[in-house]
Amino acid sequence: MRYQNGQVTTTTQTPKTVTASLDMTEGSLATDLQVRHHRFAADEAPPAYNSTDEHPDPYDYILAGIAACTVISIRLSAEAKGYPLTRAEVSVAFERRPAAVEGGQADHITRTITLHGDLSESERVKLMRAANCAAYKSIINGIPITTESAP
Repeated sequence: MRYQNGQVTTTTQTPKTVTASLDMTEGSLATDLQVRHHRFAADEAPPAYNSTDEHPDPYDYILAGIAACTVISIRLSAEAKGYPLTRAEVSVAFERRPAAVEGGQADHITRTITLHGDLSESERVKLMRAANCAAYKSIINGIPITTESAP
């Protein structure tokens, strides 16, 4: 059982879990990450806090998730519909823009999709719609975050 926004919530499926660990005795910000049996690392991009930039930073992983989800969704859609897609490329860029409110910031993500193959205009439009994958929708719709203190 969990509490979110003052209400009890229940989970019906096993949540996806990423574990991050940072050794505080070292001067580096390199963080060990684990997802199921996969191990990888994150760091901060320079010039942040003595960063060595040995690994992608947290925003890189957000962007990579959007790009991967998008290209996988496009491929699955093309295969299901028998479209002659030979390659799909997705580039995702993050930037901070001045917000409409003075002193604020407005994060912005630009996603550029390139479809290769002898596709009709109708097929291209349908594949561009398929690009709105689960990770994209989660970010666009917003994801509530519940923070819990471990015992």
